[in-house]
Amino acid sequence: MSYQMHIIVGNLGSTPEQREANGQVVATFSVAVNQRRGENQTTTWYRVTAWNGLAETVVKYLEKGRRVLVEGSTLRASAYIDREGQPRASLELTANRVQFLDQAPESADGADEPTGDIPF
Repeated sequence: MSYQMHIIVGNLGSTPEQREANGQVVATFSVAVNQRRGENQTTTWYRVTAWNGLAETVVKYLEKGRRVLVEGSTLRASAYIDREGQPRASLELTANRVQFLDQAPESADGADEPTGDIPF
């Protein structure tokens, strides 16, 4: 048996969007992971997909700019050509777990946000 696990820590580049696929709830959002090497910084973008209960939770509590840890077992890379004709790559991670790493701004409705791990 083999298993792979990927963990990323970064900031949401977009507020999660929810839709339905094959009768299941799915949410997608982007996460920017920054790496510093000396004075240079690079940013790697991941497109994250969450399903069912996890999807509902991230849509309810996360918004652009929030810091998260995402754990997933499925990572796919795909190549494409951007609008300017330049080759690009896309990294897509299917989330098994999302952990909120910062405090949410005060909500208008006073709803409590879950803390720690948010499993699927």
